[in-house]
Amino acid sequence: MSAAASPFILFAQARSGSSNLLRALWLHPDVRAADEPFHAKHHVYYPGEPQYISRILDVPSLEQQLTELFAKYNGFKTLDYQLPTDIYAHLLLKPDLRVIDLRRRNLLQRVVSGFIAEQTGIWQSNVPKDQRVIAYKTLQPIEIRALKKRMRHEDQRRQYYQRVLSKKPSSLCLHVEYESLYTTELEQNRQAMRAVFAFLGLSLPDSPKLDALLNPGVAKINSADMYAFLPNAEEIDRKLGSDRTGWLLKKTP
Repeated sequence: MSAAASPFILFAQARSGSSNLLRALWLHPDVRAADEPFHAKHHVYYPGEPQYISRILDVPSLEQQLTELFAKYNGFKTLDYQLPTDIYAHLLLKPDLRVIDLRRRNLLQRVVSGFIAEQTGIWQSNVPKDQRVIAYKTLQPIEIRALKKRMRHEDQRRQYYQRVLSKKPSSLCLHVEYESLYTTELEQNRQAMRAVFAFLGLSLPDSPKLDALLNPGVAKINSADMYAFLPNAEEIDRKLGSDRTGWLLKKTP
């Protein structure tokens, strides 16, 4: 990475477009970022890599693994549920780390997207849409009680990390929203992505692959027409949708 940039972490909510953002970062020659090193199966997905999470028991052991990670990489992506909250709080507030905090305003869509992925086994947008449609035609209703419980839990966790990150200098933390990266306007998406690279002291890569990653028709795994395959989609919207938590089928800003 260039001298203007420092080590960073992409700290993200699940189902917030973090895989696409990481792929965009990989397009820059100065970025060497690990993909979810704290995932329990990281060593399976990336043979030769250690199972970092089995080594992290407390803050001192986290520091040991960070030393090993940053000897090979200058950044990594991690999801906000993969380590205990107190260990993540220490990580996020480290003064030598920049944090890209990726969140998604529409909590309802994010949580429903997780339930759909659990049913179908389709977790990323690189599965062609026609294959997703076939899988989505077999979707079963999502229990309202289970949805409500998970939404409450996810909301509480996001509020906790917002409080933690409020203590970090603004120069070291960039808040990015899914909704600003994947709008219907490609140039607007490029501007949002440009801000991410600038935060790291880097220029936006000149690559046709970047536009593909920012094209909402390709990058977004779900949309209103896909959520509509859920047999109880309208019930979910009626009982759990709101202007604060977002709507499943209605368009939101």
